[in-house]
Amino acid sequence: MTLPEVIGAIHPLREAGGISPSEPIGAVTADSRHVGPGSVFIALQGERVDGAEFVGDAFGKGALAAIVSEAGARKVPGGVARTKPVFVVRDPVEALGDMARAHRLRHRGIPLVGITGSSGKTTTKEMLFCLLSRSRRVLRNPGNRNNLIGMPLALLELSGEHDTAILEMGSNAPGEIARLAGIACPDIAVITNISPAHLEGFRTMQGVAREKGDLFRALGGAGTAVVNATDLRVVREAGRCRAEKVHYGVALNDFSGRIVSMSDAGMRIAVQTPAGEFSSFVGIAGEHHLMNALAATAAAFTLGMRAAEMEDGFAGFVSVPGRFHAVPLRGGGLLLDDSYNANPASTEAALRSLASLARGRRTVVVFGDMLELGENSPASHLRIGHLIASLSVDRLFAFGAGAVQTARGAKEGGMSDAMIDHTTDRGRLREAVCGFVAEGDVVLVKGSRGMRLDEVAAELRGVMA
Repeated sequence: MTLPEVIGAIHPLREAGGISPSEPIGAVTADSRHVGPGSVFIALQGERVDGAEFVGDAFGKGALAAIVSEAGARKVPGGVARTKPVFVVRDPVEALGDMARAHRLRHRGIPLVGITGSSGKTTTKEMLFCLLSRSRRVLRNPGNRNNLIGMPLALLELSGEHDTAILEMGSNAPGEIARLAGIACPDIAVITNISPAHLEGFRTMQGVAREKGDLFRALGGAGTAVVNATDLRVVREAGRCRAEKVHYGVALNDFSGRIVSMSDAGMRIAVQTPAGEFSSFVGIAGEHHLMNALAATAAAFTLGMRAAEMEDGFAGFVSVPGRFHAVPLRGGGLLLDDSYNANPASTEAALRSLASLARGRRTVVVFGDMLELGENSPASHLRIGHLIASLSVDRLFAFGAGAVQTARGAKEGGMSDAMIDHTTDRGRLREAVCGFVAEGDVVLVKGSRGMRLDEVAAELRGVMA
């Protein structure tokens, strides 16, 4: 893109300074530390700092232009505002998205897969990347940069050097998936599942389903919707879109599969496709991750991969830290670090996988609050406690205000007081967990990101790995 093309995309309220009509822009960044010659700096208002305060620094490092809000423009030094291309817009985040959409339209011939869902988004994205990158040059958004800032920034890196793009899309409020999909213009849409998550923002499950379903509807009458046939909410949303559909699940679908064997290192799966069956080892275990692998397989197949190419297609897959990431512990023990986030469905899946992997070893659950569940929070936490007890977990460490209901549910389910420890003190939790876990234990650490249980997982690794 050139600066005139940027102007055409973002429609600034006003602009200043000399504009080169043909010089292509380089990187687009919202971090002034990453600005280099030719960059466009997006000055965003953060929780602690305002990017507008660093516009002068950005131009000092060679930035070609800066995009600021009306309020931010008042913080830009007068000399810079008069002599440099400073574009003032109503909303820099919206301008970033408009820029990314314009860039996407310039590369419309590159197939793009959009992935959303209440859980499993990042793992499915990484699995699909693993399959496709064996023979293609693939762009994906790194980590979990799936919001209205991270996804457009990733999309702006799309170039003619890429054969395919995979973009994960997340949402905390109504309308965000529709906006992200409108920016990305996906050719293939994957919804991993629809379950209670971010209910404070969406209020009802119907709201959650409608939000996720916007990704399918963004396809219009073109493209392909990859449908989880085991999730009735996903199936219902797929029925509301006009695109072609492929289904995956445990049986009687376009793509079906089963777990052949499971170990601490992962699982061997057998997958049936329209073109035949293949078997592959996946470096992560659990029924829910079989479903993620099937979603990735269906998307890859839709993009033209053959079953024979997928035989060892998952061989390079490594579980993402914080997402059911398995770490060997001393004495044959195992840490299942699932501390990145939690909702009722993902927590239930993680607990059932813990039970499958135990194989006679003592099981320990370190469980933190599932946040953003609104009025459903007490009942959801209580049900998790009942499930923990029913799975014969040997010790529960419950952490947080919501988790008091989980401790209560575990006791109602038959666990004794000696088997349950509840606290709201993070230091006490770390001390108690590290003091209890012994060689040979299988430990699941699960909670919402805001509970910072990754710190407990890290300390446990330091003590026991």
